Parts: sequence; structure tokens; C-alpha cells
Amino acid sequence: MYDKNAPTEIDYAKEGLIVGLEFHQQLLAPYFGAESPRELKKHGSKLFCPCAAVIREDDPDFTVERQLRAVSGETGKVDIAASFEKLKKARTIYEGYNDTTCLVELDEEPILPINREALFRATAIATKLFNLSVFDEILVCRKTIVDGSNTSGFQRTAQIAFGTEKSWIDVDGKKVTIYQANLEEDSCKNTGRKGLTRSFRMDRLGIPLIEIATGPDMNSPEEVKKTALRIGTLLRTTGFVKRGLGTIRQDINVSIRDGTRIEIKGVQELDLLPEYVKNEAIRQRRMLQFLEMWKGRGITSDLVDTISHKDVSKTLKKTEAKFVAKALKSGGSVIGARLPLMSGLLGFELEPNYRVGTELSEVCKVTSGAGGILHSDELPKFGISQEEVDKVRKMLKCEDDDGFFLIVGPKHIGELSVENTKRIFKIWLESDPLPPEVRAPRPDGTSGFLRPLPGKARMYPETDSPPLVLDDDILHRLEILKIELPEDRLEKYIKKYKLPKDLAEQLKNHPSNLLFEEIVETHKVPATLVATTILSTIVDIRRKGGNTDFITDELLNLVFEKIGSGELPTSAIEGILSGVANAKKAMDEQEALEKFSTKMMSEDEVMAVVEKIGEQFVDVITQKQMGAMGTIMGKVMAEIQGAAEGKVVSSMVRKYIQSKL
Repeated sequence: MYDKNAPTEIDYAKEGLIVGLEFHQQLLAPYFGAESPRELKKHGSKLFCPCAAVIREDDPDFTVERQLRAVSGETGKVDIAASFEKLKKARTIYEGYNDTTCLVELDEEPILPINREALFRATAIATKLFNLSVFDEILVCRKTIVDGSNTSGFQRTAQIAFGTEKSWIDVDGKKVTIYQANLEEDSCKNTGRKGLTRSFRMDRLGIPLIEIATGPDMNSPEEVKKTALRIGTLLRTTGFVKRGLGTIRQDINVSIRDGTRIEIKGVQELDLLPEYVKNEAIRQRRMLQFLEMWKGRGITSDLVDTISHKDVSKTLKKTEAKFVAKALKSGGSVIGARLPLMSGLLGFELEPNYRVGTELSEVCKVTSGAGGILHSDELPKFGISQEEVDKVRKMLKCEDDDGFFLIVGPKHIGELSVENTKRIFKIWLESDPLPPEVRAPRPDGTSGFLRPLPGKARMYPETDSPPLVLDDDILHRLEILKIELPEDRLEKYIKKYKLPKDLAEQLKNHPSNLLFEEIVETHKVPATLVATTILSTIVDIRRKGGNTDFITDELLNLVFEKIGSGELPTSAIEGILSGVANAKKAMDEQEALEKFSTKMMSEDEVMAVVEKIGEQFVDVITQKQMGAMGTIMGKVMAEIQGAAEGKVVSSMVRKYIQSKL
């Protein structure tokens, strides 16, 4: 008999751990390229329409309700994952916005031509950073997805480049191969679920994603984290990608020697990557042990067929379990099912703090809309007494070696949960050695069942998009494009621009690093001043509640142009940017400058202020001599309120004091 508790560590070399990574990053790509309006340049566009790729937090303008159905792919077969989703009989509510959602997202009209800037940027990343080879002809395909996250029931994706012997990256001295790059559209944002009704927001739907897929070259959790960090760093250095929470997601493909490929879908937290890998390796080993015990007890497909649902509500009508009593009072039921020969196995840990019972609970949640389950290995508990457990066992006709589980809620959800649990049991029985699955990351570093791993039947050509061939314009842009590696840019910032190392480190992967270089080179202003404005001033304004989307590249260029020509003091920067960020709407750059900037004073005007204030501190000058500079300087700067450079004021105060000595 195996230990009931899962280990917290595992020998990765002994288990033959193999991990591959699919790195997804949203692209910043305006639909009309350089001719795009300001809004699209700032946020980018969708992949198959010009809608702005803005992630929204405000209330939606409208909702649409749909029910998706699985259909056969090009092979004539229905994909296993699609078939599995179909049985949920779920309804989906889509939330949209009048100004950033169009009929393409709603799947009410055909897609528009592909976003050429997204195609260029994805191709540039694939070839320049990862040495991939571009296909002569790129096909947009439909990948069946019926979990509700796409209004059409499929995701559009195109493999744009493939790997060669030169396609790899260095991760701490180890070669990690890159075998392909795909350009695809992002899915909707999940906003919740109530029973079998799911809600999604369409603001994220259609945003272009580049997917970078590695080979199965990683053999430890830390290698996975380092590889993801390296890929992310390389992508950010281009300035072609979006930044912020939710713009990056990773799918981790994990297997051990005796296990199978498991895909953990949509991991966002970089620091948790090692935990997901470690726990999945543990889960596969423990699942093998569980199945050995489970099948060893004589579980067969025929025995699974004997499992049936039964309403056991009357056994709990006087229960002290408040959540059960509340559900029954509101018209719900308690549906139970006998689990033959499973007594003691439901509490068997597959991952730390994740048991077989937890797995069945996840199955019922995602396949049937249940809130979870109660099972025999954890009862009596939660206010359910031993007497009530005995009554349930008797009503379900459980033998001593049988287990059971209960679903509290609407009757049809409980019944559907039992049927879907039977389907999972049969998949377990038929698997050799383990069932390939897609699993969802949980906040504690474990993963829960999501759906079976999709097969080949899910992909077929997109009939609304012709084959894509890179034209001369894109090929020319690729030929002349130079992308610096982060380490090369860091060295340049320190040596050429004389930036302190901490600023250079922050700036090397910042989305405005190219803007920084443009401003410094064009306007001949101090590099440190530009860097601190981008890295500190704008961030502080945002933290104070300002809308920094109003601070455009054009505005920053204009401000530093005026500083470089001496028309504005450096002290005017924060006032102008803060004024623009706190305005009620976006402003014309020239208008903003006139409204929020301080007019420069002439040297004669500054000297007049110095002399006026200096006369008030004659005794201090006599007593402290040059030591009076700080006092007078502070008073003058407060008086002129940024209308002159500090070095100019300092020079005049010094000159004035010397004239009095």
C-alpha cells in the first residue's frame, strides 16, 4: 500500500522529467501601421479587424447569449475535447463594448484581411530572435475551441515559421530548441460562471498573439522558469509586444518517463512555473500509483456502468450543515452516487493538498457546473454527522469497501455530474498508462482537470482567409530591421549614454527604450533626465491616479525638444505630464504645452528676483558668506516656480553673494 500523502519533492532525473513550453505574448500592432490613428498606435489593434486592443475594466455596453456545439473537422471526426465540452450543455454570455467590439468579434461577419503589422512583427520576432525559417505560404487555420472562450467556437491560428538546427536560445549555457512560431488571436476573458452559464468579456478577443514553442528540452522546474524569463526578455526588447498583467501566458507540457504529456494551460505567474512543473511530476507518479491500486481492486468498465445517481435529500433534511440546509430550502437537491470499491482511495493525495476527491470535484465543476462535491473519505465533517453518513450509505446501498460522493445544488447538475464522473472513470480505465489531459493552473501551484488533450481533428483551414505570402514591403522591412539583444542594449546604455547601471537595467527591456534613444539622439538632452522621466516620473503620475495613456510619444518628443532648445526648464516636465494625465480627455500636444508649461524667465528677470530676495538676507550673507547660498537659492526657486533652470539660478545667486563680500 502506498503512503496516502503525496511527497513534497521528487527526483526529476530518476523520473525522467521532460518539459516543453508554449510561450504566448500579445503583440502591439496597429492595423494600419504607421498610418494608424493615435489610439491604435498606443494600444494596437485586433488581428482581423481594426478595433483597438484595449483591455477594459468598465461595465460592458451589451451582452449576447450563445450555445456552442461541436462539429466535425476536416477529417470528418469530432475532436475528443470538443465532444467532451458539448456534453456540458453550457450556455455562454458574451459582454461587449460599442467602441471596441465589432461584428467580427461577434462572429456575425467574415474576418477582414489580417493585420499586416502583426504579421510583420511576428515574423520579425521569429526570424531575428529565434532564427526560425518562414514558410513560403502561410495558412490561417481554425482550431476548434468550444469552451466558450471564442464566439465562433474556434481560434484562428497560423504557423508562420519552423525551426532548423540554428533555432535555439542559450539558457544558462544550455541550448533550448525553438521549433515553431505561430500567430494567433487571443480568446475572451473569463468573467465568471453560475452553474452551466458562463460569462466572457470580448475586449481581449482577437488581440494578436505570438506563440513561441520550445522543444522538450527542460528537465527541471528551474530550467522552465529561466527559459520563460529568457523568452519574455527577448520579446520585450523588440518593442513589438504589449506589457502588463494578462499579456503573457504560458502553456507547460510536462511528462515523466512512465507518464504522458499533460498540458497545464494559461500560467501567468512566472514565479509559480517551477511549482506547477514539480507538482505535475508528483501528480503523474501518484496517479500511476493510484490507478494501480484502483484497477487492482477489480474496477472494470462494467462495474462503472452500475454507478447511478440517486436523490438522498431526505437523509439530510435536518442536517446542521448550513450550506446543505440552505440549498435544500431554496429548492435544490443532494444527489449521491455509490463509488464501488473506492473506500479509502478518495483521500489519496495526487499532489500536495490535492486528493482524488479533489480531482473528482474539479471534474464535476468544469464538466457539469457543480460547486464541488462531498465524498465519503472526508465525512463526517462540515456539519454532516456520522448518523447522516450512515443513512446516505444505506440509501446508496454501499458495501464496506465502497465509497460515495454527494453533489449539493440543482438536481440536473448533480445528475450530470454523476454521468460525467463515469465518463472520466472509463477514460482512466482505458488509458495506458495515463490519460493525456489539459489541466488548469490553481493559485497554490497545483492543477485541476480541465478537459482531455485535443487531437488532430480540431484543426482545419480558415475559409475566409486566403493563403498569405510575405510581400516585398514586409521582406524589405525584415531585411533592414536590426534587433538588439538585451545584454547588448545594456552595454550601450552604460557606455554610450553614461546611464547608471540601475537605470540601464530597467530601461533595456522597457517598451519605451526606442523612444528614449530617439529623444536623446534627436534633441541632445541628458540621457539620465529622459530615462528618469520614462522610468520614474510617468510611473509616479500613474500611481497617483493620472491617465498616462494621454502622455503620448509625440508629447514627450515635443517637451524634450523645447528643453533641448532652452525654451523650457527641466523642472517643467512633471507639471506638463501631470497636467495632461489628469485632464478629462486627450489633448493636442501643442495645446498641452501652452496650458501646462511655465514660461522661461530671461536672465535679467531671474537676477531681479535674486537681488530682491538677497536684500532680505544681507545679515545672513555677512555672517555665513557663501554658506548663505542654500537659503537664498531655496527662496529664489520657490519664487520663480520652475521658470528657470536650477544651474542658471545657482550661478546668479553665487555671483550676487560674491558681489556683496
